[in-house]
Amino acid sequence: MSVQPVLTGDLSFIDLSDLLQFLSSDGKSGVVKISSLYVEKPGIIYVLDGHPINAFCDDKRGEEALYSFFGWGEGRFEFTLEDFPQERIIQKTTMAIILDALKLVDEGQIEKVGPVQVTSDKMRDDSGRIQLPVVRGPAFADYMYLADEEAFRDGDRIIEQGRHGNWLWVVLEGVVRVVRNAPEGEVVVARVGNGAFVGSLSSMTRPDHPRSASAIAEGDVLLGVIDTRQLISDLGGLSDAFLNLIRGIENRLIMISDRAVALKYSETPMVGMPQDIKPVIRQGDHVTKFFSVEAGNAYLVQDTGGRKTFLGTLGPGDFIGDLPVFKHKHEPDMAAVFASPDLKLSIQDTDALMAEYENAPNIIKNILEYSSVCVSVITDLASRNIL
Repeated sequence: MSVQPVLTGDLSFIDLSDLLQFLSSDGKSGVVKISSLYVEKPGIIYVLDGHPINAFCDDKRGEEALYSFFGWGEGRFEFTLEDFPQERIIQKTTMAIILDALKLVDEGQIEKVGPVQVTSDKMRDDSGRIQLPVVRGPAFADYMYLADEEAFRDGDRIIEQGRHGNWLWVVLEGVVRVVRNAPEGEVVVARVGNGAFVGSLSSMTRPDHPRSASAIAEGDVLLGVIDTRQLISDLGGLSDAFLNLIRGIENRLIMISDRAVALKYSETPMVGMPQDIKPVIRQGDHVTKFFSVEAGNAYLVQDTGGRKTFLGTLGPGDFIGDLPVFKHKHEPDMAAVFASPDLKLSIQDTDALMAEYENAPNIIKNILEYSSVCVSVITDLASRNIL
C-alpha cells in the first residue's frame, strides 16, 4: 500500500532550503522525494527529527547527494510519513548544510539542473564569438520511441533549413547548434544538448512544412532517431484544438528565431511594429484566459527596464493568453500583446486542454516543454541583442 504524501510543492515556489528549515523547525521525520523533468531518477532525503540523515541521487549518497539537490531549480517535492533506515550518514545540522550548500552554489561547485546550462563563465570565447547557453530537454526515458541511433562528427549538418523531411531526433549525447539563414550569413540562435529535440512535430502532420532552421553538430554528437510511425499514431489521437496548440508553440519558436536574427542586424528594436494600436494584454497583467486568434494580428512587445522590443506577429491559428502547461511563456510575464483593429479572438477551453495534456504521451509533453523553454531563452537573447 503506497503512502500518501502529507506535503507537496514546486521547488520554484518553495526551494529546498526553505523546505528543510520548515521540517527542522517542526522536528518532522519522514522521506522527501524530489523529481525533475531534467533528471531521469527522483532523489530521496531521509529526515529524522527535522534533520537530514541520508540522501540518494543517482550514484551519490550522503552529503554529496544532498548538496546536489540545491542545484535543482525546477522540480517537485513530496514529503511522506513513512519508515526508513535510520543510519545517520549526514552528521551536520540542517542550518550548516544549507549555509554550506548555498556557498557551493554561489561558487559554481554545484551543477544546476534545469532546462538551461551555462557552459562558460564568459559570454564570448577567445575568438570573440558569442557563447550561448545550452538548452536541454527533459530527461529522455521514452526508449520505446527510439528506432535507431545516429552519430555525427563536429561540423556535420544534420538538417538543412528550407528542405523537407519528417525525421525527428533527440539528443542523447553532445551539443547541436541551431542555425538560421540571413542575408549576412548563418546565425546561431541556440545550442541544444541532452534531451533536446531536433526537428518538429509540424513536419510530421504537414508534409509541405519545410525545415525552419539548420542543425549542425558541435563536436561529437549522438542522436536517437524517433520512430515517426509511433509518434504520428499518437498525434492522430489528439484533438484538433490540442494539435493547434502544438503548432502554435512551434510557430512562436519560428517567429522569435526570425526576430532574433533581424534584431542582430538592426539598431531599432521596435522596427516593424505598427503604430497607434492598443494593448489587449499588458505585461505583468493577471491573465487566466486562453484565446485562439481567428482573424487579424496580435503583436508581442517586451519591456525590459524601459527598453521596448518588438518580438513578432501572431496571426490566425496562433494563440495568446495563459495556459498553465507553459511555465516559460511570453504573455503576460515577458511581453504585452497589442491588437490590430480587426483582431478577433475565441476563448479556448483551458480545462479540456489541460486534461488532454495530462493524458498525452510523455514524449509529446516533453516536446512542448522543450519548445516553450527555447522560446523563452531565444526571447531573452533577442531582447538583449546578444546573438
